[in-house]
Amino acid sequence: MNYTELTKDVKFWVSGDSTATIDFSDADIVRSVNLYYDEIVSVIMKSCGRWEWDDNNYDTLPIAVTDLKSGQEDYEIDAAEFLNLLRLDMKDPSGNKIHLEPMSQEDKRGTAMTEWAKTAGTPHHYDKIGNSFILYPTPNYSSDKGLQVYFQRIPDYFAAEDTTKTPGFNPLYHRYLSLGAALDYASVNSMPDRIAIIVPKMEAIKVSIQNDYSKRSRDEHLRASTYKESYRPE
Repeated sequence: MNYTELTKDVKFWVSGDSTATIDFSDADIVRSVNLYYDEIVSVIMKSCGRWEWDDNNYDTLPIAVTDLKSGQEDYEIDAAEFLNLLRLDMKDPSGNKIHLEPMSQEDKRGTAMTEWAKTAGTPHHYDKIGNSFILYPTPNYSSDKGLQVYFQRIPDYFAAEDTTKTPGFNPLYHRYLSLGAALDYASVNSMPDRIAIIVPKMEAIKVSIQNDYSKRSRDEHLRASTYKESYRPE
């Protein structure tokens, strides 16, 4: 469903006629649709396992690159774009890519953070604090495009003029957005009969999304091996 079809579906669920004129402005519809976009993306991200979700409207991969600077341990994340930081790779002094291990201050109970890995060198761990990640130890060298961040980002939201744009997740479940916007309208306009119809449909879609996105990595299979144990007669 593209955005034009979503808006028609909103009208259908609140009036029974997709061509009806309702007192629901374009600005209000797009705001509601985007709020439910956030909601369903949260469900998807909680459900997806080894195949991380990304909005397929983007034409770039969710990978950011920045310079590594000698003596700088703190690197800020653009909180307006990042939802989850998945992994952090960097170049060592020889220019080879290495993977950094995530950590938390909870891992170092009883040790002052200023004392742990306090000698500058090649970082091997990072900690996420607020909108930043902290490298341990502090790098003692610089590297152009030396840090590579893999992340999950916000949805590619709709604008009212995006008439042909479609939601960036499984097309089977696009209707969740129009149902959500219709629910907002029905709630504000005291339409309990409509609410009673819409809410179960949204819950059913949510369950289906959870089931489907949790099983997306079917190309990967669990491997089991047999264990042989010899028994000797006494």
